[in-house]
Amino acid sequence: MVYKNILLSIGITAVLSALGALFLFVEKERMERYIPYMISLSAGTIFGGVFIHLVFKLAGSYTRFTGLAIMAGILGSFLLEKLVHWHCHHADHHYEPFSIVLVVGDAIHNILDGILIASSFLASTSAGVAATIAVALHKVPKEIGDFGILVHSGFTRVKAFGFNLGISVFMFLGALAVIMLSNVSGSIQSILLPLVVGNFVYIAGSDLMPEIKDIEDNWAPHVLVFSIGVAIMYSIPYIKALI
Repeated sequence: MVYKNILLSIGITAVLSALGALFLFVEKERMERYIPYMISLSAGTIFGGVFIHLVFKLAGSYTRFTGLAIMAGILGSFLLEKLVHWHCHHADHHYEPFSIVLVVGDAIHNILDGILIASSFLASTSAGVAATIAVALHKVPKEIGDFGILVHSGFTRVKAFGFNLGISVFMFLGALAVIMLSNVSGSIQSILLPLVVGNFVYIAGSDLMPEIKDIEDNWAPHVLVFSIGVAIMYSIPYIKALI
């Protein structure tokens, strides 16, 4: 049953990510108004998922190794981001080479997303649902930006959509790796879950929160949207009980 939930969640996440292509047909001015709120919602759901669900699952078995694994997740995410975006300072964003770097980076990130979702479901269903929502809400605004970059770099809208949909397969590869390892060692989630926490904390803390902090005017609605994201994560067990 847990494997079915993993595959279903990744499939839904992939579809939602692909739907980001619809924003290419929205007026640029309107899209620019939506994206900051999506970032605020994403930050709220990620932090909520970490501190309401994932850390709760680690509480009973938290050791110094767990702390090191969380730090490894943060440092690993930092190094991966630096590796993927190294060419940003050496290439014109409007040229094809940068677009390929972006696609490769997305593929690597999708592997990590598959690992995050699968590892969380192995811990518990509620943790898996929380991770799925957090990943999905993080990916949608990111994919909107990626679509824009690919189109401006010379890709047609159809080709950009095809690349985005194609690399979603890598999420399944990441999940499959976790499932195979879990069959070898039942304690794999005690290693992977802290890495998931570190990855989420890095994404929300270094990529999303700075975007919110830079908002000088009309910041109160973003606080509200962030709080809604946290509330969504808090309500997951209650929603699950009703279903």
